[in-house]
Amino acid sequence: MPDYIFGLQYETKLFLLSFLIGIVFGAVYDVLRIIRIIKKHHKTVIFIEDFSFILFCAFWYFVFSTEMARGQIRLFILIGIFIGFTVYLLTVGSFTRRIAVAIRSVYEKIETWLKRKIFTPIYTNIKNKIVQSYISFKKRIKSRKKGLKVEKNVVYNEDK
Repeated sequence: MPDYIFGLQYETKLFLLSFLIGIVFGAVYDVLRIIRIIKKHHKTVIFIEDFSFILFCAFWYFVFSTEMARGQIRLFILIGIFIGFTVYLLTVGSFTRRIAVAIRSVYEKIETWLKRKIFTPIYTNIKNKIVQSYISFKKRIKSRKKGLKVEKNVVYNEDK
């Protein structure tokens, strides 16, 4: 049998291992998705995260193909990874997504409460003190400019 042909048992083993790798890829992507759900990201950050995820998957696919498939690219390995990824996202991923949405609503409520009860009063207090200091400073500068009144027939500090 030539070196490039695998037996059916070995191909089945590779397919099942690739299915498990797809599940791992789904879990990693699920972590990224949960982070995005809880805290909104800018489009550029999402692009960088997705690009990094693709590089991560490509690297581990390369390692898997090199070690297990003698460096050969096999379509059934890619299909196994895709099926594992999809199965994860449709089962465990949908459950974790619902949990992440619930966490986000709690996070938003806590964030709103912190802004309203803690940060806004502190900000308002600091702002008012700064404005009061500025007004007081302006009054002091204005009063310094007045100086003594000068009149021709009045002489200050003269003994009579």
